[in-house]
Amino acid sequence: MVTRPEHLLRPDKRNGVIGGTGFSERAQNFETIHTDYGDVRVGHLELGGRDTIFIARHQRLQAPFQVNYRANVEAMKLLGVNKVASISAAGRMDKDVLPGHLVNVDDLAFMSLGARPMSFSEEEALLLHAPLTAPYSEGLRDILTNAWDQSQAQIAELYAKYPQLELALGFHPDGTYFNSDPPWFNTNAQETMIRKNFPNMRLIGQTLLPETALLRELGIAQVAIGMCTDHSNFPGAVRPVSHAGEGGVMDVAAITSGAALILLDNAMKSLPDDFSDPFAHTMIQNSIHPNQVNWHKLRWKRPRLAVIIDQGLPVDQRHPYNLIDRLRYLAVR
Repeated sequence: MVTRPEHLLRPDKRNGVIGGTGFSERAQNFETIHTDYGDVRVGHLELGGRDTIFIARHQRLQAPFQVNYRANVEAMKLLGVNKVASISAAGRMDKDVLPGHLVNVDDLAFMSLGARPMSFSEEEALLLHAPLTAPYSEGLRDILTNAWDQSQAQIAELYAKYPQLELALGFHPDGTYFNSDPPWFNTNAQETMIRKNFPNMRLIGQTLLPETALLRELGIAQVAIGMCTDHSNFPGAVRPVSHAGEGGVMDVAAITSGAALILLDNAMKSLPDDFSDPFAHTMIQNSIHPNQVNWHKLRWKRPRLAVIIDQGLPVDQRHPYNLIDRLRYLAVR
């Protein structure tokens, strides 16, 4: 039972990771977190000597467009996470990027993402306008880049155990990630057009954009590691992309996720306890106008989101709870 609505939101400044294969197997002490969008299974990792909240992006057998991104991100926020690293397997889009390489993603591009929920805006209850300019925290990205020197030897040792995968050791301090819509891999013509029209295109994947937009809306600073797992349709590719089987995306991602984990572990060792990203962490108050919230509807439809929004606003813009609102929260787990 909730005695006060604001108790739903932990005040901690914690670190979080959203990933998949390779991370899920290392996470421990799982628990279930209730969100406005469904239950989320949350685990714990030790990275950089710190307890880190972990959420598997695909909670069930879901295609990328079916992932419950809103539930995952809201769970992070409710647990007091204010910094998240997103890990995403992706295909090659640049001649200098090879399977095994890691990319410190700095921008995103897309053409259409269909009906994927990519905002916490609620019809007749809440309107959010968060900018996606510089979506990833420069401070976190710098820490990640600086950690590469300490990580190379460990990652090389990891890759040497799997010579059959022919993984290349490499790191790119920047690069654009193209977020594709369908669950199938793209055509040659589509990728040729993407490489031609988008500058600094390094990778093509299917998961980062909805997650990035939602993390930004809730004021969570973020960094993204793109793991190149395949050649996709790159000209001259030695083998066509496949999802399963030896050398397939899942096979390679299980190893490159270990490389990403090594990099993250070293990065978090140098992450200051008082790290702050003012642009990201003040996003709620800077992307919402007080007149664009119907508190009564929001508190009844998305009670946890209402607490998050209320606590993210300046004190003088917060909206008091009336008796009916407070009674509503007695039923919120």
